[in-house]
Amino acid sequence: MKNALTFDVEDWYQSTYNKNAQVRNVVIEQTSKVLDILNDAEVRATFFIQGFIAELFPQIVREIYKLGHEIGTHGYAHEFIFNQTHSAFADDLYTSIKLLEDLIGEKVIGYRAPDFSVTEQSLWALDILEQRGILYDSSIFPIKNKRYGIPNFKRHFHYVDENLQRLIEFPLSTIRILGKNLPISGGGYFRLLPYTIIKSALKRINTEGMPAMVYMHPYEFDPYDISSIPRINNGLSDNLFRFMQNMNRKKSEMKLRKLLRDFNFSTVKEVLNLDR
Repeated sequence: MKNALTFDVEDWYQSTYNKNAQVRNVVIEQTSKVLDILNDAEVRATFFIQGFIAELFPQIVREIYKLGHEIGTHGYAHEFIFNQTHSAFADDLYTSIKLLEDLIGEKVIGYRAPDFSVTEQSLWALDILEQRGILYDSSIFPIKNKRYGIPNFKRHFHYVDENLQRLIEFPLSTIRILGKNLPISGGGYFRLLPYTIIKSALKRINTEGMPAMVYMHPYEFDPYDISSIPRINNGLSDNLFRFMQNMNRKKSEMKLRKLLRDFNFSTVKEVLNLDR
């Protein structure tokens, strides 16, 4: 079964930690590293690129596209949707789409919200995605989390409106244990969990007849990233955030290479048969 492999291209320090910070070259360096890993395995993936990053580093967008990967949008300014007005979200989305389409000369059909911020409070964003010509969204995490998530959301991809059949939601992958959905599909969860558990979970998802949706960030492949970043404060939340960002980064490349060896991956567009 083909599973979807995705990468959210951003600089965590600028996008989430300190909005006033300058975007660092780690974005280019680690995205290039990921491209080399994918090339070695002859695997194509979907890259959800933050518009602000595309504006600063247009060459990496063109390089990703030239290598045969899919380009999706991660919004422009990495603002949480539930903190935006409808019009502000629509403008942010339009800006990001236009930037990317101008760079690659092809329609952008996929979207992922910053920090999975399509929640029960911001489901209205799906209507705007459809109005802007987006064919699939991968923003909803069917888990309970203090920042994001819709715990009882469908775990497999589906049309948001079965009657209209326009916008597809492809949620982040989870496994269901004792009536609860548990995250296993990427980011910090991918770095924290032993590979044997990740492998078993993805096999279980495929056995259920569902393709998995796996996500990562290129910056997670730089184990020395955190040490060079100045602190905003020395509080508990600051230390915890930095710890979570740095956790097990040294194992990211090894885990990804194993994943590419053990499973069949492709772009979201191909998994959903939207590449015709």
